[in-house]
Amino acid sequence: MGSGNIHKRNTSDIKKRSIKERGIGVTLRFIIGRAGTGKTHTCLTEIVERASRDSSTNLIYLVPEQATFQTEKAILQRHPAGGIMNIQVLSFQRLAWRVLQETGGGLFPPLNELGKILILRRLVEIHKEKFKVFGRVIERPGFLETLVKGISEFKLYAVSPQLLETCLQHEEINRHPSLPDKLADLALIYQEFEAYIKNQYLDTDDYLDLLANNIHRASFLRDAEVWVDGFHGFTPQEYHVLSELLLKCARVNVTVCLAEEHTRKLLPETHTFYPPWETYQRLRQLAFEVNCPLEKDDVLDFSGEHRFYRRRDLAFLENSFLEEGKVSHPPGAGLKLVAAANRRAEIEGVAREIIRLCREEGYRYQDVAVLLRDFSQYELLLPTIFSDYEIPYFLDMKRPVHHHPLLELLRAALEVVEKGWNYDPVFRYLKTDLVPLSRQDVDLLENYCLAHGIRGSRWTDGRPWQYRRSLTLGEERELTQGEETELRRLNKARERAAAALLALQNRCKKSHTAQDYCFSLFRLLEDLGVTWKLEFWSKKAEEAGRLEEARLHAQVWDKVMELLDQTAEVLGKEPLNITEFSQVFNSGLEGIQLGLIPPGLDQVLVGSLERSRNPDLKGVFVLGVNEGVLPARSLEEGLFFDDERKALAETGISLAPGSEKRLYGEQFLIYLALTRASDFLWVSYPMADGDGKALAPSPLIARLRELFTPGEEKLALAVCTVEPTGDNDEDYVVHSYRTLGYLAAVLRQAVEGKAINPLWWHVYNWYIDQKEWQKPVSRVVQGLYHVNQEARISREQVRKIYGTTLLASISRLERFKACPFAHFLAYGLKLKARPEFKLGAPDLGQFFHKALERFYQYLQDHELEWAELTMEQAREITEEIVNELVPQLQNELLLSTARYRYLTGKLKRTVLRAVWVLREHARRGTFRPLGVEIAFGKEGALPGLQLTLADGSTIILQGRIDRVDGAAGDKGYYLRIIDFKSGSSSLSLLEIYYGLKLQLLTYLDVVLTHAPHLIEGEAYPGGVLYFTIKDPFITEKGPLSPAEIEKKILRELKMKGYLLKDPEVAKMMDAEISGPSDLIPVSLSKEQEFYKGTANALTLEEFTKLRQHVEKILKEIGQEIMEGDVGIQPYQYKGKRPCTYCLYARVCRFDLSVPGNSYRVLKEREAGEIWYEIGVKEVAEDE
Repeated sequence: MGSGNIHKRNTSDIKKRSIKERGIGVTLRFIIGRAGTGKTHTCLTEIVERASRDSSTNLIYLVPEQATFQTEKAILQRHPAGGIMNIQVLSFQRLAWRVLQETGGGLFPPLNELGKILILRRLVEIHKEKFKVFGRVIERPGFLETLVKGISEFKLYAVSPQLLETCLQHEEINRHPSLPDKLADLALIYQEFEAYIKNQYLDTDDYLDLLANNIHRASFLRDAEVWVDGFHGFTPQEYHVLSELLLKCARVNVTVCLAEEHTRKLLPETHTFYPPWETYQRLRQLAFEVNCPLEKDDVLDFSGEHRFYRRRDLAFLENSFLEEGKVSHPPGAGLKLVAAANRRAEIEGVAREIIRLCREEGYRYQDVAVLLRDFSQYELLLPTIFSDYEIPYFLDMKRPVHHHPLLELLRAALEVVEKGWNYDPVFRYLKTDLVPLSRQDVDLLENYCLAHGIRGSRWTDGRPWQYRRSLTLGEERELTQGEETELRRLNKARERAAAALLALQNRCKKSHTAQDYCFSLFRLLEDLGVTWKLEFWSKKAEEAGRLEEARLHAQVWDKVMELLDQTAEVLGKEPLNITEFSQVFNSGLEGIQLGLIPPGLDQVLVGSLERSRNPDLKGVFVLGVNEGVLPARSLEEGLFFDDERKALAETGISLAPGSEKRLYGEQFLIYLALTRASDFLWVSYPMADGDGKALAPSPLIARLRELFTPGEEKLALAVCTVEPTGDNDEDYVVHSYRTLGYLAAVLRQAVEGKAINPLWWHVYNWYIDQKEWQKPVSRVVQGLYHVNQEARISREQVRKIYGTTLLASISRLERFKACPFAHFLAYGLKLKARPEFKLGAPDLGQFFHKALERFYQYLQDHELEWAELTMEQAREITEEIVNELVPQLQNELLLSTARYRYLTGKLKRTVLRAVWVLREHARRGTFRPLGVEIAFGKEGALPGLQLTLADGSTIILQGRIDRVDGAAGDKGYYLRIIDFKSGSSSLSLLEIYYGLKLQLLTYLDVVLTHAPHLIEGEAYPGGVLYFTIKDPFITEKGPLSPAEIEKKILRELKMKGYLLKDPEVAKMMDAEISGPSDLIPVSLSKEQEFYKGTANALTLEEFTKLRQHVEKILKEIGQEIMEGDVGIQPYQYKGKRPCTYCLYARVCRFDLSVPGNSYRVLKEREAGEIWYEIGVKEVAEDE
C-alpha cells in the first residue's frame, strides 16, 4: 500500500492519547502462518470459546466486506448455542456505521457513489470552461465513474485539494507534459466537490476518517477484543482506524499470511509474500508509534491438523510452488490440470466434475468455489451452463444493471421528454413491459409507426391515426372493415401507450429544479404501477426457484428510489432544464451496481480470484488460466499513469499501487488460489476463444506439470471437448438434460457409420424407459435423419393456395427459378418484410416509372415530340411532374426531413437526365413510343399470355411493360421493348437459357403475339433493352468540353440487351452510329455492317428460338409450381447467389454444412452450345 498519508497526519494526536486513554493490558498480537495453516480456524475457535465462557466482553471479528456473510455462517455453525450474542462480525464500513450510530458522529445525510456522480456531473458542467484537460473527455462514457474513483483514492490516501495545488510547484511534476494541467483540473473539481458537500452531506469515503475520530467515544469497544482476518493489506485510512483500535480495545489480533522466517527478513517488492510482509511491518511500526506492546507472534505451521493434511499433493504444492529447483512429487487425486477446447467445453467439464464430487465424494455445493481472474469472459456462459446442469450458484460480484427494464424505462422516458417522440426512445419505453400494454399491441403500434413514419406531435395531437400505406403512387381506396377494426384497436393502444408519458412531459414542462423532475419521474412510476409489476416479476421468479432474479427486481427498485431521493436531496432546488437534469440523472443510472447476498446456503460460489473470500473449501476450480490472464497483464488505470504516480510519490503524495506493483502482487494471488482447496484443485484453460482463435496456456500450467513430474511419470493434462470422443465417455453421463444433448451427438456418429461406446446404447435405453423422456429422445432420433429440405406440397394444397389456374407475373416465375422455397414463402405464404417509412430501391423505381409515364402522357396531351424538346421545356415539365409526385410517395415521405427534401432535388436531376437521354434516342432514331406502362392480363390493354401446362392446367401470365417502341423499316414494322431500371442491369444469353431473366423476352412475345392491338399488320422483333435511370458522375484527369461530357454520359447510360441483327434496325435506333454506338449495345463498321463478335445482335431465327425456349421454361416453371415444388434449392452462377439479399434466410436456414443443402450450380456454357441446344443449328461466325 501507499506510505500512509492519513497515518502521518494523525500521528501526533495518537501519541497524546496513547498516554491518557490506553486501556489496561492493551496488546497487539499477530497470528502468522502460510495458507492452510489454520489462521481463520484459530480466530473462529478463539472467538467461539471466548464467547462461550464470557458473555460480557464484546468480541469484534473484522473481515472484508464480501466475507461477512460466510463468516457469520461459520460462527453460527461452531457456536454451541447456535447464536452469536456478544460476537459482532463487521467490515470496516459496518464498524463505522456501528460506531457512528452510538456516538452520533454522522450528522449529515450520507452521500453514496450515485450521489457523488450526480454532484460531479453538475460541477463538471458548471466549470467545464475552466478545464485544461478534462474539457475534451467529460462526455466520454465512464469518465465520471473514473473521477469518483480518483477522488475516493485521494481520500483513502489522505490527499487534499490543497496538497494537489502545492505539488504543482514541484520540479518533478513539470517534467511530465500533461500532468500539471491534469492536477490543476483535479484540484479544481476536488475543491469544488468538497465545498459543495461541506456541512450538507457525509461522503461515504470519509466514513473511516470519521470512524477513527470517534472510536475513542464508542463504549462498546472499551476493553473489547478484536480479531482482524482475511486482509492482505490496508489503506492509510484503515491503518488510522487500526491505530485507534489499539488505543481503545483490550487486545487486537491480526492474521497475516506469512511464514515465520519471512518476518525476520527484508523482502523485496518482487517477492511473492511482499504484500503481507509489508502489512506486518507497518502494523509493527504502528504499534510502536502508539506505544502498544507486541505479544509474541502466534506462529502456525503444518505440524498439526491443517487444510492439506489429507492431501499430500496439495500440501506439496503449497510448500514447493514458490521454491526454485527440481524437486517434484508424484501426481495425486487432489490436483487436476485440464485443457479445454473452448470456454464452453471448459465450463461444461467443471459442471460435470462438480456433480461427480457431490455424488461420489460426498461434497455439498457450498464446499465448492469457482475462481476466475477475468470474469468478463465467463459471466454469460457460466450461469447458462450451470443452470442447464441444475447447479445452484452465487455470483460474488457487483453487477451493473443497465439492462434492467426499470432503468431503460426511465432513460427512454427522459429522452422522449427532452428530444421528442421519436421512434427509438418511444419503443424502448414501450418494450420494457412496464407499460400497461400487451406485447401484441406494442408490436401493432411499432409496425404502424415504422410504416407511416409516425413521430413527434402525431403521438400527442389527439387526432386519430388514419394513415394507410399506398402500394403505388397516389393510390386512393376505401378502408376495408378489417382495416377499420384494426385502426380502432390501434388508436386505443396509442392512447394507453402515450398517457403516462404525456403526463410526464406536461409535468416536466412545469419543472425547474431537480426536486421537480424527480417528483415527476416518481409520478410516472406510480401512474404505470411499476411497483406492482416488479413485485409480480419477483414473485414469479421466486416460484420458479430463481431466487437471485427475485431479489434483483427488489434491489433495482430500491436503488432507483435511492437515486431519486439522492438527486432531489443533493441538487435540491438548483435550477435545471430538462437537458441538464437528463445528463445528471442518466449518469446516476449508469452508476447503479448491485451486490447481492447469496440467496441460499448450499450453492457453489463463483467469484473473482481477487475479491472472493471463503477459507473453508474442499474443492476449488480455477478457470481461464491463460497467458496474459493469470498472471494478469497489468494495465494502467485510473486518473494517473504509472510514471505520473512515481512523480507524485517524489513530491510526497502516495497513492494506490501502480500497474508494476500490481503485477508483483499477481504471484501472491496465484498462491492464494492454488492453496484455497483442502481436497481437490482443478486448474484449466481454454485452447481457443469463441471465434476459434488459439489461446496460449499460462506459464502456471507448465510450472504445475514440472512440480508433479518425477521421473517418467507425468501429471496428466486432461482434455475437455464439447462432445464425447470415446475417452471417458462415462464422465458425460451426469445430468439427464445435458446428457441427452451428448447422446444426440454420439448417435449422429453412429448414423455416419462410426463405432461408438456401447455405454451410449444403455443411455439410450434408459431414456426410452423413462416416460417423461420418451418424447424428447424421439425428437433426438428424428433429428438424426433430418435434412434441411422441404417436401412437395400436395395437389389439394396447391389448389387452395394458388387456385386451379395459375395467375403469375414474370418476376414471380423468375423468383421460383432462383429458389422454389423463396417463391413459396413470397407468393404461397405471402411473407414480406415489415414496411418502413423510408426510401428504398423499390420506392425509387416506382417513382421513376411514374415520372416517365407522366412525362410521356404530358407530351401526348400537349402534342409535343420527344425529338423536338428543348432543355428548358424538359426541365419545366420535369419540375412540374416531380413536384406533383413527391407528396404522393408514402404519405409525403420526401417532405418529411431535410435529407429527403435534398434528395428530391437529386430525383429531379435524375428524371431530367433520363428524359434528355430518351430525347436523344428520339432525335437520332425513328423508334417512337407506342405506349408506356402497358398492362397485359386481367383488365390490361393487352390480353395475358396463356400457356397450357403438361398436366392440362393453365398458367396466365400478366404484368406491365414499361415502354413499347415501334418503327417502320423497309422490311416491315419493328417493335422494341424497353425496361426501365434504377439500378444497373444487363442481359446475358446464359441467364435467359437458365431461366434467371425471362422478363424482356416474355414481354416481346406478348407484344408480338398481340401486335394487332398496337399496330396494323405484322410486326418483327426490334430489340429487348434495359434503360438505366441515373445521373452519372463523370470523373476525368483533364478538363472536358460540354460536348465531351455529354458523350461520356450517353455512353454511361447506353442501353443493354439485344436487338435485331439488321444494320437497318440499328440505324433506326441510332442514325449517327459509326463504330461503337453511344445509345445501343452494338457497333457498325464503315461499311455499315456489324463487327465480328457482336454478341448483342440476334438474327430473326435466334429471336424466334429464344422466345420458344423462354416459353418452354415458363411452362416448366408453371408445372413445377402446380406440382407443389417448394424445395430449398438456390442457384449459384459466377459467384452470384439469390441468398445474398434474400429476405427469408432466417426461415430457410440454408447451410452448406447441413445435409440436404447445396446450390444448384449453373455451369458456364459456350454461346454456340446454347444456340445449338435451343434449336439454332447454324450460328453465324461473328457470334
